[in-house]
Amino acid sequence: MKKQIYLVGGAVRDALLGREIKDKDYVAVGYGVDEFSHLRQVGKDFPVFLREDGSELALARVERKIGVGYNGFETDTADVTLHEDLMRRDLSINAIAYDEENGCYIDPFNGRDDIEKKMLRHTSDAFVEDPLRVLRLARFRATFGYEWSIHPSTKVLVYRMREELKHLQGDRVWKEIEKVLMLEDSHLFFETLFELGVLGYVFPSIYNLTTLKEGTKHHHESSLFVHAMMVLRELRNESPLLKLCAIYHDIAKPQCYREYGNGSGHEDKNRVEPLIDIQIPVKIKSRMLFIIDNHGKVSKLQQMRASKIATFFEQFKKDRVLLLELLCFNEGDNLGRITDNPKVPLDKEMILKIFDGIASYSPKNWMSEQEENPKGSTIAQHVHKYNIGVVTEMMNKHILVKSL
Repeated sequence: MKKQIYLVGGAVRDALLGREIKDKDYVAVGYGVDEFSHLRQVGKDFPVFLREDGSELALARVERKIGVGYNGFETDTADVTLHEDLMRRDLSINAIAYDEENGCYIDPFNGRDDIEKKMLRHTSDAFVEDPLRVLRLARFRATFGYEWSIHPSTKVLVYRMREELKHLQGDRVWKEIEKVLMLEDSHLFFETLFELGVLGYVFPSIYNLTTLKEGTKHHHESSLFVHAMMVLRELRNESPLLKLCAIYHDIAKPQCYREYGNGSGHEDKNRVEPLIDIQIPVKIKSRMLFIIDNHGKVSKLQQMRASKIATFFEQFKKDRVLLLELLCFNEGDNLGRITDNPKVPLDKEMILKIFDGIASYSPKNWMSEQEENPKGSTIAQHVHKYNIGVVTEMMNKHILVKSL
């Protein structure tokens, strides 16, 4: 077998699409592991080497499904041809090789034609061996946009895989979601899974949003899922945290409507947390639950008593960034809906002034003036009384919402 090294995968695809090439991967055909002993090996499950320019080089390989799950594959690199290596790849657009030495493409699965047609199509029936490829398929569509379509045969194959999707490992799903949340069109990932008929098999709680049309004066969308996707679009350039808030902020509403006939209590983190069907890291999930729990309250500040407003700001524990995240999400939530009764926008400047007035206070001077060292509860009462004074002064001078 002739020895040859080819550029493969995303670098070839992105070059043909005119997109920025971030990483280069090469495949070595006809070589043995010993011939790259001078390079650092970074692959654990199969030989992958790091080249001097930072690109990665792997021996051509085939994979055989021998067990269940992500690790249930057997890898073979002996006498593997380029065609065999390309055949194991998920989509035709990712199964193109480029011979840099001779300046030619090797494209046995017509990936270049699919790029011209803006078509996502599986390379072979081996696609079914790893259900995570379904999420990758949806991610590629979210990456490239609405104008890209999925080949009918691939749609059929994906639906056949629907039961397997229930057994995806949470950590692998999160790694895909992390990439999805970095995209401007994150909503298209979830919409694609819904269109393919498999959303409920991967994210059952998110799918439940499609089963309820709220139909109130604030929501004329055809379903809660549509509203969530509209909010995602409004927050297209915001952080993954805020995008997760968009996805999950109404996740408990179907449950609340079926228990109470309305959405009362749907923001309660004790209701929301058990319905989260993405394995979100604890720190991100904690902030997400806080924002969801408070996204309705911030709109009602002007209706609250001064003591309640002070309590609202105290829970931020001087975390101004968290308040800014909440205000940003509140704006996206208000814009991402169909309504004939739009909410009055918040006066963010005044809200931040109240927050800063509360957050900047230190009771140290007051404590030093007391005859006896005050206890923690006494200090807390004093600080709360001070904060009420800040709120009252601000409320007497301004309002928290702008008139339309």
